[in-house]
Amino acid sequence: MLKQIKTFSIKDVESLVKNDSCNWNGNRFEKKKNDITLEGYRVYTRSLRYKTFIEKGYKCVCCGRVGTHYVLEQDVAQNSHRAHFNLYSDDNVLMTKDHILPRSKGGKDDIENLQTMCQICNTAKGNKIINKN
Repeated sequence: MLKQIKTFSIKDVESLVKNDSCNWNGNRFEKKKNDITLEGYRVYTRSLRYKTFIEKGYKCVCCGRVGTHYVLEQDVAQNSHRAHFNLYSDDNVLMTKDHILPRSKGGKDDIENLQTMCQICNTAKGNKIINKN
């Protein structure tokens, strides 16, 4: 279960995470603990999810739903002092990063293989490959 802490604008979150996320190639061995403290929680600023939204846009590639705001959230089950930003649309649908070629089919965790997709479309897609021709 996620505890909502505070809502932030896209511009505010971009200013906090852009340098760390956009300069990261996603190599897990390079992952450094880039943290900031916000609202009393430690928040990672280096994320392929943030990078996907910043570089690929905030609009679902399938249905066109647009992420409009971030919510700083904590996973209550983990009982930690960590939190993360989740992107939501105006109708409160979670926006996700999707692997164009699914990882289960050999897709890589790099920006060229990622796209923005709402949770509804991403769940419907599953590990299928969608041709946009």
